Amino acid sequence: MTHGLTLPTRGELQLFKEQQVILENAGVGICFIRDRLIQRCNRQFAHIYGFDSPDQLIGSSSEQLYPDSVSFRRLGVSAYPSMVRGERYTTELQMIRRDGTPFWCRITGNLISTDTPSLGSIWIIEDIDQQRQANEAFHALHHQQQLILDHAMVGIAFMRQRRISRCNQRMADLFGYELHELKDLSTRAFYPTTASWEAAGQRHREVLKRGDAFNTEIELMCKDGSRLWCDLRSKAINPDNLDEGSIWIIMDISERKAHESALLRAHDALEQHVTERTRELESVVNNLHREIEERRIAEERIRHLAQHDSLTGLPNRSLFDQRLGDQLTKASATGRKLAVLFIDLDRFKHINDSLGHHEGDMLLRSLAERLRQATGHENTLARIGGDEFVVLLNNVEPYERIEQLIHRMQSALQPSVHVGVHAFSISASFGVAIYPHDGNDIQTLIKHANTAMYRAKANGGNRYHFYNHHLDREAVERIELRNALYQALRNQEFELHYQPQVSVSEARIVGVEALIRWHRPGKGMVSPACFIPLAEECGLINEIGSWVLESACVQLKTWQQAGMDLRVAVNLSAAQLDDPGFYDLLKDCLQRHDLQPHQLELELTESILMRHVDQSVELLNRLDKLGVHLSIDDFGTGYSSLSYLKRFPLDTLKIDQSFVRDLCIDQDDAVICRTIISMANNLNLTVTAEGVEQADQLNKLAEFGCDLYQGYLFSRPLPAGEITRLYLEYRPAEAGRYAI
Repeated sequence: MTHGLTLPTRGELQLFKEQQVILENAGVGICFIRDRLIQRCNRQFAHIYGFDSPDQLIGSSSEQLYPDSVSFRRLGVSAYPSMVRGERYTTELQMIRRDGTPFWCRITGNLISTDTPSLGSIWIIEDIDQQRQANEAFHALHHQQQLILDHAMVGIAFMRQRRISRCNQRMADLFGYELHELKDLSTRAFYPTTASWEAAGQRHREVLKRGDAFNTEIELMCKDGSRLWCDLRSKAINPDNLDEGSIWIIMDISERKAHESALLRAHDALEQHVTERTRELESVVNNLHREIEERRIAEERIRHLAQHDSLTGLPNRSLFDQRLGDQLTKASATGRKLAVLFIDLDRFKHINDSLGHHEGDMLLRSLAERLRQATGHENTLARIGGDEFVVLLNNVEPYERIEQLIHRMQSALQPSVHVGVHAFSISASFGVAIYPHDGNDIQTLIKHANTAMYRAKANGGNRYHFYNHHLDREAVERIELRNALYQALRNQEFELHYQPQVSVSEARIVGVEALIRWHRPGKGMVSPACFIPLAEECGLINEIGSWVLESACVQLKTWQQAGMDLRVAVNLSAAQLDDPGFYDLLKDCLQRHDLQPHQLELELTESILMRHVDQSVELLNRLDKLGVHLSIDDFGTGYSSLSYLKRFPLDTLKIDQSFVRDLCIDQDDAVICRTIISMANNLNLTVTAEGVEQADQLNKLAEFGCDLYQGYLFSRPLPAGEITRLYLEYRPAEAGRYAI
């Protein structure tokens, strides 16, 4: 029973499959836009804009692809009139990649239906950035060459098939022509007879074929029929192929011929003069040859850039695939084995976000050079994007050669890398796929090596993992988990648990921290550590964050009506901090539920705050003026810098449980906790200790002057109903078992 649903026909399914093949294999970016939101795109489109997969773009506004909102609106105004008339709209404009890098592209758009514009449009994107750079370099060279031509004291002409393809103004002046009249003019016009023209051509051709410079003094005709004695010099651009043309350099020597007898009497002066002019002419010829050589070098550089990463100079994905394909062909014929290593730097994104792109690029170049030296010349190391690298090992027998190479690369990364005043210790995760056991083609080997790398990263990073077929099942489970996550919000599978925050001095509950829980049907409870990173990856974290905020405010209002005086703390994600509409959403939520802003506390980690410092300061200042409390979660595990504590309008510091856990047995942890509490008190900040599980830990924290604590000593996170019971039943007099 279909319940009214219309199933697609076999033809429609076939058409959809064909469309998918076209999208995934197209050499250009393709996307479908509706209401200027990206409905669908192919992998090449995501790659052009610096995204790892189309999933990162689907559902998002295309405004993020433009340098600014003005250019975003300008394109809409420019494109719509022609598109609604059923015309294809094409233009070239500058857009930005995900990392903020500007680039030039050619875009072509059509409405899916001019009768129904609301169905959206399809756009084709071509990355022409390198082509534009090459054209600009070519035009610069052409301009320089034209300056030489325009300012030369002699006539200079480029000939092909004995016709003028280009010349300078001096050439036109010598023979009484306008410059445009000489374009494509046959040299026959300069000779009095056809016979003299043909004879000169024969002499000229024989000399140029030998690679020599042709030099003669000859009387030629001007446009008005008058005669002009010329010193004519010529050189073939390519002696092996005279069809490529030659260069003529012509000097007017009519006066010298007319006064030859006088010049003979001044022989010495003439000889010196001729020498100087000859040197000048040779300089012109040499300059022209130098420009030709520079153009050849520029073309070679363009070819190099097309196959190499512009930041590190390493081979790019295109060149790596080419080399891997060549080696697979040889290995197939000889039975030899080879391996592909997929390398991903551990936690590099967080470091890069904290440094900024310039310093991040410096760090990445340094790390790439270390990996290149460790890899050696016999193998191929390529950068395929971000902090991801691949290595082709041509000889992997015995297999110990693979592990030896990995150990060399790990050792190469071990010494700290210095960027400015910062020093970083970087590690990497390695995945290995071996031909032919793990795949017979380029894509399969790289995919399986990537899968193995993710297993190494999941096991803690700074290690390597060989591919095995069990990893495919894990990848399928990850996809299933992601699909289930999309349904979880719609099916109301999430719930909030709350962990009490207790006053150390008064032993009473003063607040709770809202913690999301997911009860997946048929699977039980799913750890937030599993689904929160996945939600960030697939773009659901903002929607989940909004649900948490809404649900927490609803519950806070319920408690308030029951006479419970509590503050609710909600964790804020990096995506929400980046969302320009978050402030209005938060303000609206408080107003709808008639809540005072000070009853809500937003928790942020240090790394989230430091991603975009200026943007964070602006948003937090607005939230502070609104009256919302702000706290730093997991303090001590990130930057822990006094400078940002002064810049940000914070109310609370939360000491990470890793320092509280061994507080009573590790003197260093005790010193850290005491220092954080003392510093916070001096800055008029409240301190909350996390993960308090033992009474002696609480006693120490009280001794240090800690304000609040939360942890299993008092209570684990509980459903809202249990919090109500605990708040109403618990009395300070019953706190003797926690007494200090």
